[in-house]
Amino acid sequence: MNVLIIGASGYIGSAVAAALAKAGHRMSALRADVPGDLRDPSSLESAAKGFDLVVHAGPPLGEEADLAGVDALLASGAPLLHTTGAAVLGGGLTDEDSEPDPHPLVSWRAEAERRVLAAGGRVIRPGLVYGNAGGLVHDLLAPKSAERGAGVYIGEPGVRWPVVHVEDLAALYVAVAERAAPGTVWHGMSETVRLDALAGVLGDGRTASWPVEEAAAELGRLADLFTRDQQVSSEKTRRILGWRPAHTSMLGHLLSEGW
Repeated sequence: MNVLIIGASGYIGSAVAAALAKAGHRMSALRADVPGDLRDPSSLESAAKGFDLVVHAGPPLGEEADLAGVDALLASGAPLLHTTGAAVLGGGLTDEDSEPDPHPLVSWRAEAERRVLAAGGRVIRPGLVYGNAGGLVHDLLAPKSAERGAGVYIGEPGVRWPVVHVEDLAALYVAVAERAAPGTVWHGMSETVRLDALAGVLGDGRTASWPVEEAAAELGRLADLFTRDQQVSSEKTRRILGWRPAHTSMLGHLLSEGW
């Protein structure tokens, strides 16, 4: 396929572009190869026309820009594979068929999903992405742990999050691009990890709670998201697409890297 990647220079997008290219598809990157700007919807429609697939793995820009961008990409007529995330789901146990209950941080993403699915596009919801020296673990939690002299978790202990290694997530994009039916949702989660256990690894056994109010002063609404306990199943994704994550222990992976 001729594939346009939005966010090809980013953490997730670069891994996805590499995986799709390895699988034999022809990659073009927005801005680097094809003129276009996420803040200019008309440029997105023009950029996407003629491609066999558009993969949107770009950064969230806010409700107005994100929804206008989705509409423009859909108007191009090219099939869209859109990225949202576990934050579009509520707390507790959920799966691919659960109704969205998005955190206020990304409240509009449920509507973005609805528009993509109604037009026959496909949606991938990753968990917390880690590995290859990127993501929230590397860019936020590890530096904060070093600053405080202990691994930090926000609020109360015991909060669980779904996680996935970036290379396993990239493999899922290939599977969805090649085999998934139109109008479907897929989950990129390899396991569920307690955030205080993650803090224990990052802090070499020392942990400390970062009070929500204090964290919010620095992180805004992201702080409250870290208090949402989630168990998100990817069983349907694995069963139908045959997706088999190679990295099944985030904590073990971090320990092997010397954290």
